[in-house]
Amino acid sequence: MSTINKILVIGAGIAGPAVCYWLKRFGFSPILIERSTTIRKGGHGLDVRGVAIDIVKRMGIYEKICNMRTQVELGQYIDAEGNILHEEKGERFCYREGEDVEIIRGDLVEILIDAIEGVPCHFNQLVDSIKQRDGDVEVQFKDGRIEHYDLAIGADGLHSTTRRMVFDKDEYKLTNFGAYFSVFSIPNYLNLNHTEVQCEANQKLISVTSDENPKIATAIFSFRAQNVLNNIRDENEQKRFLRDTFQNFGWETSKILELMSSSDDFYFDSATQVKMKSWTKGRVALLGDAGYSASPISGQGNNLALVGAYVFAGELKQAGGDYNRAFNRYNELLHPFVEANQKLGVLVNETFLVRDEVSQEIAEERSNKIMQWVKIAANMITLPDYE
Repeated sequence: MSTINKILVIGAGIAGPAVCYWLKRFGFSPILIERSTTIRKGGHGLDVRGVAIDIVKRMGIYEKICNMRTQVELGQYIDAEGNILHEEKGERFCYREGEDVEIIRGDLVEILIDAIEGVPCHFNQLVDSIKQRDGDVEVQFKDGRIEHYDLAIGADGLHSTTRRMVFDKDEYKLTNFGAYFSVFSIPNYLNLNHTEVQCEANQKLISVTSDENPKIATAIFSFRAQNVLNNIRDENEQKRFLRDTFQNFGWETSKILELMSSSDDFYFDSATQVKMKSWTKGRVALLGDAGYSASPISGQGNNLALVGAYVFAGELKQAGGDYNRAFNRYNELLHPFVEANQKLGVLVNETFLVRDEVSQEIAEERSNKIMQWVKIAANMITLPDYE
C-alpha cells in the first residue's frame, strides 16, 4: 500500500480539478482548495485539442464538452470604420480542425468539478505558509489552522502563491511578452449571431463574439505596451490602463469600454511564460500555468494543464506512491511537450498584434502558419497508459 495518500491540491481552475480526478481514480485521496468564494463563471473560449482530446475521452467528459461547445460560425476582420476586410469560417478563424472543440473556460471548470464528485472541495481557503518536513507538508491557512499532507500540488495559476512560497527566485523565470489581454461580458448590442468580429491595428486588438446566448457578447482586448502596471492585480488600475491604451482606437471601442464598467466578470492578465527546470521540490509539485504557462495567447494553457494532470497522477500510481521517482518522471516526460507549447506561445506572440491593419493576405498566412504550429505542439507527447 502506498505511503502517499492525502494530497492537497491548491487551485480550482483547470489543472486542479483535473489532477483530483486522476488522483482519485488511481487510488489517492486528494483535497481541493480554492481562494475564491465560488467558481469563476464565463471567461474566454478554450480549445481542447491534440492529445488532450484523448484525455477528456478517457475521463468520459468529451461528449459533455461537445454539448456545451461554442458555435461560432463566422469570423470577420474589420477596420477602424467597421468595414469588413476579410471573412473566414468559424473553425478556421479559431484554428480548429477535426475533433478539436472550443468551450468557455467557466463551463469547462464546471464539467471538471462535476467529474470529481466525492473529492472534498473547499472554497475561500487562503494558504499562509507551506513548510516541508521529513514525513509530510505542513500547511498553515490564513484562519490559523494547520494541516498536514503527504504531498501538496500548486495548481494556482500564473501568479501562483505556491510557487512563490516553495521555490527560490532563481528556480523560475517569468517572461512577460510585453502584451496584455482582458475579457469581459457586455450586452450583445451589435446583434452578432454566432459570429466573432475582430479589429486589429497598431499592436492592439479588439474582438467581440456572441454565441449561444443572443443577449450577451464577450469582449476581448489585447495589446502591447511599453509601460508596466504598478499593480497588475488591481482591477481599477487595469481598467484605467485599458481606457488609456484604447482611446481613439476607432470602431465601437468607446461604447464597449463604457459597457465594461457594469460588467461583473472582468478579467485581465499579462501574456507571461513561466520557465522552470523542475516543477517539483521536496513533496511539492506545480501543475499547469503555475509551473509552465505557455502564455494565455498560446491557446494551449488548458491542454498543458489536462496533460500535466494526467501524467502527474499516472506517474504517482506507476511509482507505487514513491513520489521522488514519480516527480522525476513527471519532469522528464512533460518537458518536451511544455517546450514545444512555449515555443508556440512565442510564435503566436510574434504574429499577432501587428503594426499595420490586418489584410486578407496577412490573415490567411497567419492562419496557415498557426494551424501548422498548433498541430505539432498539441501532439508533442505520446500518452502513457496508466490503467
